[in-house]
Amino acid sequence: MSSVLQAIDTGKIKDLQSRQHFDAIVLRGEVPAVAAGGSLTAKFNLASYGDFLSQDVTGSYSTLVDDGAGAAVDDGVCHLSGRLYDGQGGTPLFSDMVPLNLWLTPGRRRTTGVLLDAAGGVPNIGSVLFFPKNLVHLFPASNDIVLEVRNGSVLLNSF
Repeated sequence: MSSVLQAIDTGKIKDLQSRQHFDAIVLRGEVPAVAAGGSLTAKFNLASYGDFLSQDVTGSYSTLVDDGAGAAVDDGVCHLSGRLYDGQGGTPLFSDMVPLNLWLTPGRRRTTGVLLDAAGGVPNIGSVLFFPKNLVHLFPASNDIVLEVRNGSVLLNSF
Protein backbone atom coordinates (compact mmCIF):
# COMPACT_ATOMS: atom_id res chain seq x y z
CA MET A 1 0.00 0.00 0.00
CA SER A 2 2.80 2.43 0.79
CA SER A 3 4.34 1.90 -2.67
CA VAL A 4 1.01 2.90 -4.27
CA LEU A 5 0.82 6.04 -2.16
CA GLN A 6 4.38 6.94 -3.08
CA ALA A 7 3.58 6.51 -6.79
CA ILE A 8 0.65 8.95 -6.61
CA ASP A 9 1.80 12.46 -7.36
CA THR A 10 -0.90 14.72 -5.88
CA GLY A 11 0.49 17.72 -7.74
CA LYS A 12 -0.06 16.01 -11.09
CA ILE A 13 -3.53 14.88 -10.08
CA LYS A 14 -4.54 18.41 -9.03
CA ASP A 15 -3.16 19.79 -12.29
CA LEU A 16 -5.22 17.28 -14.30
CA GLN A 17 -8.36 18.05 -12.29
CA SER A 18 -7.98 21.79 -12.85
CA ARG A 19 -7.95 21.23 -16.64
CA GLN A 20 -10.97 18.92 -16.70
CA HIS A 21 -14.47 20.12 -17.35
CA PHE A 22 -17.81 18.60 -18.27
CA ASP A 23 -19.42 20.06 -21.32
CA ALA A 24 -21.84 19.13 -24.05
CA ILE A 25 -20.82 19.69 -27.64
CA VAL A 26 -23.75 20.43 -29.91
CA LEU A 27 -23.80 19.58 -33.61
CA ARG A 28 -26.99 20.59 -35.40
CA GLY A 29 -28.18 21.38 -38.86
CA GLU A 30 -30.83 21.15 -41.54
CA VAL A 31 -30.20 18.51 -44.18
CA PRO A 32 -31.59 19.42 -47.61
CA ALA A 33 -33.93 17.16 -49.52
CA VAL A 34 -32.57 14.45 -51.82
CA ALA A 35 -33.20 16.59 -54.92
CA ALA A 36 -31.09 19.41 -53.40
CA GLY A 37 -28.08 17.24 -52.60
CA GLY A 38 -29.41 15.54 -49.49
CA SER A 39 -26.30 15.79 -47.31
CA LEU A 40 -24.72 18.07 -44.72
CA THR A 41 -21.44 18.01 -42.79
CA ALA A 42 -21.41 19.56 -39.32
CA LYS A 43 -18.08 20.26 -37.58
CA PHE A 44 -16.94 21.32 -34.13
CA ASN A 45 -13.32 22.41 -33.64
CA LEU A 46 -11.73 21.39 -30.34
CA ALA A 47 -8.92 23.99 -30.42
CA SER A 48 -10.28 25.85 -27.38
CA TYR A 49 -11.14 22.64 -25.49
CA GLY A 50 -7.99 20.56 -25.74
CA ASP A 51 -8.35 16.79 -25.61
CA PHE A 52 -12.02 15.80 -25.45
CA LEU A 53 -13.20 12.46 -24.06
CA SER A 54 -16.63 11.57 -25.39
CA GLN A 55 -18.58 9.25 -23.12
CA ASP A 56 -22.14 9.39 -24.45
CA VAL A 57 -24.03 10.64 -27.47
CA THR A 58 -27.59 11.94 -27.55
CA GLY A 59 -29.66 13.69 -30.17
CA SER A 60 -32.91 14.17 -31.97
CA TYR A 61 -34.10 14.47 -35.56
CA SER A 62 -37.19 15.36 -37.56
CA THR A 63 -39.10 12.86 -39.71
CA LEU A 64 -40.78 14.95 -42.42
CA VAL A 65 -41.95 13.55 -45.73
CA ASP A 66 -44.23 14.71 -48.56
CA ASP A 67 -47.72 13.19 -48.26
CA GLY A 68 -48.11 13.02 -52.06
CA ALA A 69 -50.36 16.06 -52.21
CA GLY A 70 -47.51 18.50 -51.56
CA ALA A 71 -48.02 18.84 -47.81
CA ALA A 72 -45.30 18.12 -45.26
CA VAL A 73 -46.25 15.46 -42.73
CA ASP A 74 -44.39 13.74 -39.93
CA ASP A 75 -44.52 10.04 -40.80
CA GLY A 76 -42.43 8.91 -37.82
CA VAL A 77 -39.84 7.21 -40.03
CA CYS A 78 -36.21 8.29 -39.73
CA HIS A 79 -34.97 9.48 -43.13
CA LEU A 80 -31.56 10.63 -41.84
CA SER A 81 -28.40 8.57 -41.58
CA GLY A 82 -25.02 9.71 -40.35
CA ARG A 83 -21.41 8.91 -39.58
CA LEU A 84 -19.07 10.45 -37.00
CA TYR A 85 -15.44 11.19 -37.84
CA ASP A 86 -12.42 12.00 -35.71
CA GLY A 87 -10.93 14.97 -37.54
CA GLN A 88 -11.36 16.44 -40.99
CA GLY A 89 -11.28 13.55 -43.45
CA GLY A 90 -10.00 11.45 -40.58
CA THR A 91 -10.96 8.24 -38.94
CA PRO A 92 -14.65 7.26 -39.18
CA LEU A 93 -16.09 6.03 -35.88
CA PHE A 94 -18.73 3.99 -37.78
CA SER A 95 -17.87 1.82 -40.76
CA ASP A 96 -20.90 3.02 -42.71
CA MET A 97 -23.74 5.55 -42.62
CA VAL A 98 -26.03 4.51 -39.75
CA PRO A 99 -29.68 5.63 -39.44
CA LEU A 100 -29.92 8.25 -36.70
CA ASN A 101 -32.75 6.37 -34.98
CA LEU A 102 -30.27 3.58 -34.13
CA TRP A 103 -27.83 5.77 -32.19
CA LEU A 104 -29.51 9.01 -31.15
CA THR A 105 -31.86 9.30 -28.18
CA PRO A 106 -34.36 10.71 -27.30
CA GLY A 107 -34.66 10.40 -31.06
CA ARG A 108 -37.60 11.55 -33.10
CA ARG A 109 -38.68 15.16 -32.65
CA ARG A 110 -42.39 15.39 -33.42
CA THR A 111 -43.47 18.21 -35.72
CA THR A 112 -46.72 19.59 -37.12
CA GLY A 113 -48.74 17.61 -39.61
CA VAL A 114 -48.45 14.32 -37.71
CA LEU A 115 -49.90 11.32 -39.55
CA LEU A 116 -52.66 9.58 -37.62
CA ASP A 117 -52.72 5.93 -36.70
CA ALA A 118 -55.23 4.28 -39.05
CA ALA A 119 -56.69 2.06 -36.33
CA GLY A 120 -57.49 4.60 -33.65
CA GLY A 121 -57.00 8.01 -35.19
CA VAL A 122 -54.43 8.93 -32.54
CA PRO A 123 -51.12 10.62 -33.32
CA ASN A 124 -48.36 8.15 -34.13
CA ILE A 125 -45.80 9.41 -31.62
CA GLY A 126 -42.21 8.27 -31.45
CA SER A 127 -40.15 7.15 -28.50
CA VAL A 128 -39.69 9.71 -25.75
CA LEU A 129 -37.42 7.56 -23.59
CA PHE A 130 -33.99 8.98 -22.91
CA PHE A 131 -31.10 6.51 -22.77
CA PRO A 132 -27.77 8.05 -23.80
CA LYS A 133 -25.79 5.73 -26.06
CA ASN A 134 -22.24 4.97 -24.98
CA LEU A 135 -19.68 6.39 -27.37
CA VAL A 136 -16.31 6.42 -25.64
CA HIS A 137 -13.65 8.05 -27.78
CA LEU A 138 -10.79 10.46 -27.11
CA PHE A 139 -10.73 13.27 -29.66
CA PRO A 140 -7.25 14.87 -29.72
CA ALA A 141 -6.75 18.58 -29.08
CA SER A 142 -6.95 20.94 -32.05
CA ASN A 143 -8.97 18.41 -33.99
CA ASP A 144 -12.53 18.43 -35.31
CA ILE A 145 -15.54 16.34 -34.44
CA VAL A 146 -17.24 15.83 -37.80
CA LEU A 147 -20.76 14.52 -38.39
CA GLU A 148 -21.80 13.69 -41.95
CA VAL A 149 -25.58 13.35 -42.37
CA ARG A 150 -27.60 12.24 -45.40
CA ASN A 151 -31.31 12.73 -45.97
CA GLY A 152 -33.44 10.17 -47.81
CA SER A 153 -36.61 12.29 -47.81
CA VAL A 154 -37.94 14.63 -50.48
CA LEU A 155 -38.21 17.30 -47.75
CA LEU A 156 -35.67 19.07 -45.57
CA ASN A 157 -35.08 17.36 -42.19
CA SER A 158 -33.08 18.56 -39.20
CA PHE A 159 -31.00 17.02 -36.43
